Formats: sequence, C-alpha cells, structure tokens
Amino acid sequence: MLTSLFVTLGLMHLIALASPGPDFALILRTSLHRPTALGAALGISLAIMVHATFSLTGISMLIASHPVLFMVIKSCGALYLGWLGWGALMAARSKQGSKVMASAAKELRGWGRGVRAGIATNLLNPKALVFFIGLLAAMVTPQVDGVTRSLLVGELFIISLCWFGMLAWSLSTARAQRLLQRVQRPLNLVTGVLFAVVSISILASMGAELIA
Repeated sequence: MLTSLFVTLGLMHLIALASPGPDFALILRTSLHRPTALGAALGISLAIMVHATFSLTGISMLIASHPVLFMVIKSCGALYLGWLGWGALMAARSKQGSKVMASAAKELRGWGRGVRAGIATNLLNPKALVFFIGLLAAMVTPQVDGVTRSLLVGELFIISLCWFGMLAWSLSTARAQRLLQRVQRPLNLVTGVLFAVVSISILASMGAELIA
C-alpha cells in the first residue's frame, strides 16, 4: 500500500510539474544565466517542500480557512506574479527584446537571487497551496504515520529538484540559448502571459469572494 502511495503521488506530482505555469516561466526567464536558473530550481523545490509540509501537518488548511490571512497571501502572490508578467510583456513589446531580457536577467543574476525568486514565485502562488491541500488530503489518510509523511515530503522535493534542475540545465546550454535568442520576443510573450493569467485569475477569484 505504501509503495503504491509513493508511486501514485510521485507520478501525479510529476504531471503537475510538467504543466506550464509560473515556475516553468521563471526557469525560462532566468535561463540566460545557469547559476541563477539552478538557484531558481532549488528555490521552487524548497517552496514545494514547505507547501507539502504545511499540507501534511494541517497548517495549509488553517491558512486557507482564515479569510483575512488567505486574502493577504493571495494579494501578495497576485502582485508578485503580475510584476513578473509585466516585465516579460514589456520585453516582448520592445524591438530590442533580447537586450531587455538580458537586462532583466542581469537584475536577477546570482545563485542566491535565483533561490529567492524561486521561493517567492512558488510560495506566494495560492494555487500551489490549494493544489497541495487537495492532492495530499485526498491521498494521505490519517493512518499514515509521521515517518512516512516525512518521506513523502522528501520525495516531492527530490522530484521537483530533479525536474526543474534538469530544465534549468538544459535551457542554459549554448545550443538552447542560441535557439532561445531566435525566439526571444515570442518567448517573452508566452512567459508574460503565463504570469499574467495566473495573476489575473487570482485577482478574479478574490473579487468573486468579496462580491459573494
């Protein structure tokens, strides 16, 4: 039973990681500088580990059930993702998109900055919090002991780190960079839209809650 739990949870998490979203967009945005991209991969994985830990200990459920606190998290997440989206869209609009992108990447340059950006992008995304609440609550029963829960958190962290680390390494190779330079403006547009869509959807859900 435990083996099937680990395998099923791991596969479902991997499918979720492969879906385009803010985390993927951040790796693309930082791929001009490999240490930054790898730092972002680590930061995202650490944030996922925090989400998983909070979900398995019930902390996430408490946050989600506290309207004011959850609203603050949603607001911060929407503003941060919106800011990232705005920067990418401005780079796509510019005729010197590659220079704008390089300038943005320079601002984020550095392994430590990549880690912080990765943590902020994933941790401030309320959709990630809700996703882990739903996934882990549905699969991890109260009968699962603390050691197993810790191993599950470790599994999600390792899968995340391997996936985003591989993505960051692959996109920062010389060959990938030559390809990305040729499609710089549409790439900026895609990443900007990804950030913007998530930001707008968060704001829309907040508006709907306030009206209801």
